[in-house]
Amino acid sequence: MPQTIKAEIVIEVPDDHVIISTAEFNEYQSLKDDGRWWTSKDVEQRYNHKMDWFKQKILYVPKFKKILDSQNGGFVHYSDLDDGRYWSFEPKRFKKFMEDNFAEINS
Repeated sequence: MPQTIKAEIVIEVPDDHVIISTAEFNEYQSLKDDGRWWTSKDVEQRYNHKMDWFKQKILYVPKFKKILDSQNGGFVHYSDLDDGRYWSFEPKRFKKFMEDNFAEINS
């Protein structure tokens, strides 16, 4: 019969740290974008692509632009300037769009 060893480990959590579940962590992560709009720089950092890639694969693709453009009730404010300085993205809806269209965008 195999031996069983019972061990007790004590781990001290510093006062400035907390332990939470993965589900709670994910919920907090999703809330960090509440009340703020992403800029083109935020989008580039989030998805690790340059704005030119977004323009070519997503923002200027007619069927996507119809959905995305805030003038059509979408969640992306298109910049009047082509350099992307004045783009605004509503984070939650843009993230959902990216998830829902991942395969098509990356094909």
